[in-house]
Amino acid sequence: RKVAMFFSIVLACTSPSVLSCTVFANVNDTFPTKEECLISASKVKDNFLKSGVYAKAGCFKMEDIGISIKYTLKL
Repeated sequence: RKVAMFFSIVLACTSPSVLSCTVFANVNDTFPTKEECLISASKVKDNFLKSGVYAKAGCFKMEDIGISIKYTLKL
């Protein structure tokens, strides 16, 4: 049986221009549910918003595909 895990991401932009955006992916902490993942991602998003940075939070579901997610994100 495959167990789904989630990792959080935050898109942070210093201006409304997409060229100012950076994606932060937390691949070191995974979560068993999307809800737990969103709580963590929202905390990071809120910290960016408090400092005047545009930010959106989300989570991705990792599937058991036989390769390291860390390797995949570095491509």
